[in-house]
Amino acid sequence: MKVLVTGSQGMLATDLIEVWRGLGHEVVGFSHSQLDITQGCRVREAVEGIRPDVIVCTPGLGVDACEAEPERGYLLHTWAAGLLARQCRQADATFVYISTCGLFGDEVKFYSEYDPVHLKTKYARSKFLGEQGVMTACRRTFVIRPGWLYGGTPDHARNFVYQRFLEAKREKVLRSASDKFGSPTYTGDLAEKTLEIVASGEYGVYHVTNSGGASRYEYVKCIVDAFGLSTAVEPVDSSSFPRAAPVPDCEQLENLNLKFLGLQPMAGWQEA
Repeated sequence: MKVLVTGSQGMLATDLIEVWRGLGHEVVGFSHSQLDITQGCRVREAVEGIRPDVIVCTPGLGVDACEAEPERGYLLHTWAAGLLARQCRQADATFVYISTCGLFGDEVKFYSEYDPVHLKTKYARSKFLGEQGVMTACRRTFVIRPGWLYGGTPDHARNFVYQRFLEAKREKVLRSASDKFGSPTYTGDLAEKTLEIVASGEYGVYHVTNSGGASRYEYVKCIVDAFGLSTAVEPVDSSSFPRAAPVPDCEQLENLNLKFLGLQPMAGWQEA
């Protein structure tokens, strides 16, 4: 396939481009400076010039940044994604929209694609509206809801595993929230599974995470142990880390549609 990836310098895009190229696909990546996806004329020129079979939309504004400047979140996650999806429809291409795990509530459970959303943050609202918009604009759309992502390279600020490694090397004690839960997910594994989903041709919404879930404290403790470091990790309440956005207490995802599609689950998060 010929694939166009927007936001190519991001963490997920970096691994997606490497993995898909490694499997023989022709992948063209555009960074924000190369393609401003909020500009319809630029999007149209890029799609008409490349004529891709698949477009992957990876750019995302941070959760707290969306809370402070919601207009920017709607511009990127909702408006720009819609521009890309409409160009996909015109080009008879497949669209892949990277969404979020933060669409649900505070009850500690695994949320499936069939659970009702509870949009606690402006980030979640912009992403969910983006999902709805792109599926309306382009029939051939896959919405991918990933877990707590890490990966890319050490230069990526959102590479949570590497950032915690650096922190553990500096500090004698790390403190981490024991009341926030999610599904840690490696972007390399996500890239491989997303390609399998795209190859199926079964369009729709997919939760795609490494198997299992953990509190933020359990996640950080596993990271420190994996590096063989002696740094202590202490569980604390999330109030110790005040944030602008009222993020859900639980972002653990159940990957029901992967199961229904007959695809193998991804490796456990500890192994990943």
